Amino acid sequence: MSYSSFAVLCVVTVLHHWTVGTRISFLPLLATQVVGASTTEVGILFTIYGITVMLTSVPMGMLADRVGKKTLMIFGCMVSGMAMTGMAFSSSYAGLMFFVITSGLGMATFSPAALGMIAEVVSSRRQGTAMGIYGAFGENIGIIAGSSFGGFIWSAWGPQFTFLIGAIAAALGFAICLSLVKA
Repeated sequence: MSYSSFAVLCVVTVLHHWTVGTRISFLPLLATQVVGASTTEVGILFTIYGITVMLTSVPMGMLADRVGKKTLMIFGCMVSGMAMTGMAFSSSYAGLMFFVITSGLGMATFSPAALGMIAEVVSSRRQGTAMGIYGAFGENIGIIAGSSFGGFIWSAWGPQFTFLIGAIAAALGFAICLSLVKA
């Protein structure tokens, strides 16, 4: 078991899932206050995101097995960061919809690869424990950080900066994954 590789994986996941926390918490505000979407249209955005992730996660997991988990984690961080940047500057519902779909593709690309990476860095006898730690200290902390810090950022600097901070977090995850994750 490589504890340092697992720790780096958790840090990259925190940074990637920061985008999830920001999107979940602030997409409704962005859509209604900035773009002028209705409540129904906000629900449609969340539905489209879920359908995108559902339809593309298995093919992306298969691709991660063929191309490489690190490669797809890097690509997932990049796509998620681009989606957050796009959401920050969206001025129309169609643009927001495009970047929500892009965000779903980023999640569907990153998550299967990152979960598959656990099998490579943790012994088979410790994978259940590793999954619990990964969920608590990787995914959950990232989501909570995106939600909580996003609230402070939204109040102080507004919606664009809130989503751009999510893009910066994804870019940091990209850089750390590129340099520190063992292939």
